[in-house]
Amino acid sequence: MSKTAHPPPPPVRVAGPVSIARLHAEACFYRRAVTKTLTTAGTIVVAGVERVWPIVTCGHHTTVAW
Repeated sequence: MSKTAHPPPPPVRVAGPVSIARLHAEACFYRRAVTKTLTTAGTIVVAGVERVWPIVTCGHHTTVAW
């Protein structure tokens, strides 16, 4: 039995504004923490813009939900 790679979920579309630190994955997307260990949580697209941004969380939330 082989393992099948699943494609990543589509980006979550969020209404702005969103701080640039959170868009650049320099701070937790939800709690704005910068001193904790940050882990990848998914991607978002800010409404009105086509760029896909990777986001991170401090562990309080583990997935992207808006």
